[in-house]
Amino acid sequence: MENRMHASAADHAYQVLRRKIILKELQPGQRLSETKLAEQIELSRTPIREALRRLRTDGLVIMVPNSGAWVASPSLQEMEHVFDVREGLECMAAERAARFATLSQICLLEEKIEEEAEVFRARNFEQYLGVNTAFHRTLAEAGGNPVLVEYVEKLLARTFVFMVFYEDFFERRQNPSLEGHRRLVDALRDKDPETCVAVMHAHIRTSVEDLRRTYSHMT
Repeated sequence: MENRMHASAADHAYQVLRRKIILKELQPGQRLSETKLAEQIELSRTPIREALRRLRTDGLVIMVPNSGAWVASPSLQEMEHVFDVREGLECMAAERAARFATLSQICLLEEKIEEEAEVFRARNFEQYLGVNTAFHRTLAEAGGNPVLVEYVEKLLARTFVFMVFYEDFFERRQNPSLEGHRRLVDALRDKDPETCVAVMHAHIRTSVEDLRRTYSHMT
């Protein structure tokens, strides 16, 4: 019972802190005091500490020895390295999905595309991250390799850090990922691994170019 209560408290702390970072109530480079956070969320420091560890795995928080936790502020090179790895794994996921995806999984991907379009119109950034993650996770699951799914999901969290910290996403008139997602689903229906990989490659490269343009405007 005690372990379940601790897990529940840590989950609550994780969700609260993640939301504060996504909504920029906690800023990049800001120090995170366990004591102050515990007081604000009305929990002990133990679940706060566990939540910070999870946020570190997501790439939203960094831990500095003898200094504590800080909201992440990744460099351009760090983000490019993450995108490079994500590109390799997601191209593998796309190739496998083209061979193994079921009709129900393809229909689920189409549903996620419609949700994504609705959330973008509503300008709800937190929900947008959730539905975008769900689309890419479903694509990876369609390939039937659970290890690949695990790593893709972790890399998605790391690359979305860029969107959280450095991009005013809804200044765009159109969702830049929507067309790529539609093209992926079309290629899945055609059972065309080569096109799936090419579309995924272009999809990730577009994100990297957005990243570089954003950094160039900031410097």
